[in-house]
Amino acid sequence: MLTPDQFISASELPAFKIDVAEFNVNGACLGPTTLHIHYNEQFSPRIQLQELATFKDAFNQPTISFKYKTGDTDQTLFITKANFSSNKPETDIEAVSTREPILLVDKQTSSSFDAVLLNPPEFLQKPIILTDIDGVEYTIVRAKETNSPCVISSNLELRADAPLKPLGPLIDFLTFVKGGHLGFGNLIAHDENAVIALRLIGFTRNDAQKRKTNWFDIGIQSQLPAIFTLFTKALSDDLAQTALRQTIEFYRASNASRDVSIEMSIIAAHSALEAIVNFILEYRAGWSNALMTSRTNSFSDKLRAACYYYGIQADLLSESPELRKVVSARNIDSYALISFFRNKLVHQDIKFTPTGIQLHEIWLLAQWLVEVLIFGVIGYRGKMIDRRLYQGWRGQTCQIPLKNI
Repeated sequence: MLTPDQFISASELPAFKIDVAEFNVNGACLGPTTLHIHYNEQFSPRIQLQELATFKDAFNQPTISFKYKTGDTDQTLFITKANFSSNKPETDIEAVSTREPILLVDKQTSSSFDAVLLNPPEFLQKPIILTDIDGVEYTIVRAKETNSPCVISSNLELRADAPLKPLGPLIDFLTFVKGGHLGFGNLIAHDENAVIALRLIGFTRNDAQKRKTNWFDIGIQSQLPAIFTLFTKALSDDLAQTALRQTIEFYRASNASRDVSIEMSIIAAHSALEAIVNFILEYRAGWSNALMTSRTNSFSDKLRAACYYYGIQADLLSESPELRKVVSARNIDSYALISFFRNKLVHQDIKFTPTGIQLHEIWLLAQWLVEVLIFGVIGYRGKMIDRRLYQGWRGQTCQIPLKNI
């Protein structure tokens, strides 16, 4: 298996091998063998089977699986490519695992690990040390090239039955930092005697498209350790954890869909606001069930109340000249404006014909409010990038526009 360091040092990733105890085709065990694996351009592990499967096997899409060790659960493979030649060396049969990353277990627990982060945000070329609320440390080291993979090391204990579960807070945080999924994988975990305990081949979900400007860039990197500690402290509360994870998933979906459909990205951003606003009002501001469910309280009323609770200190439309025109023409405030756009898009009002700039500005405003309210929940009041500034090469570094705690 490749080491994490190879992802930042090698110009081209080599193929590698793993020895498995059993290889099965249609229920027939062919005994122990060696699997030849390489990563494709999307960093998905591809397994070469031309030495193990016949033309008939591949043509009929057989049931293929392997067990890393005798007694393990079967790991099922699916043939994705089959090119045949009378010249056997030119035959190419390729398969993927139906579940990625692929887990290899030598011991049930580990005490430290090294892994790879794919498509991270642009970090300065200096180690980042993040410490969670329990004192677990994560060290991120970037290669020389911008946006190249990073190596991450930690003293976090992992268990074979759910190796990714304790990594949830870290992955959620990095998703918020990037505004999209980072691939986490190619993990090698060791026990307290530095013996390999667990390995993961492949990666978690990864948004490979060009990253959108959000609250983070290299000007904020020095603040990441403090923000991460506050973030993991907030996630220690189950209700806050559920709300933040749901909010960040909608926030990520909004960023990911921006180049595909600005309308969909606005709707997803509005959903992110709904998730975080409802949590703030019910579990931070102490709204009663009657207030939360009253039909007289529109979502714009709730958004206004949530921002008031954290003492937002900013003109929401200070960087949105086109939206100011809409507010003036429609005689509504900036809080009502977000839901106004969302509802007109969802219900397909043919009389509503916003310009592309107006749609872009409302999307920026909604996503900016998501970021600000997340910072409100976790208690961060330091610096951020104001994504509402869309002219020029980057947003402006500014103070979080919330009152101090």
